Amino acid sequence: MPKTDFIAKLRQIEEQANAAIGELAPGVSRTRLQHIVVLAKTLRGRLEFGALVIARIEPDAPAEKPSP
Repeated sequence: MPKTDFIAKLRQIEEQANAAIGELAPGVSRTRLQHIVVLAKTLRGRLEFGALVIARIEPDAPAEKPSP
C-alpha cells in the first residue's frame, strides 16, 4: 500500500471516529474513540511530516546571573 493511500485511510479513520463521537448519546464515554482520533492523527502526522526529534541544546556560554 503506497504511503499516500495509507495517509488517506488514516484520515478516513479519523473522520469516522469524529463522526461517531458526535453521534454518541450524552453521558456515554467517548474516551476510546478519542484515543482512535489521536492515534490516527499522530500516525498521519508522522507519515506526512516525518518523525520529530526533540534534542537538548547546551548553550555556548553560561547564562549571566542578574546583579542584585
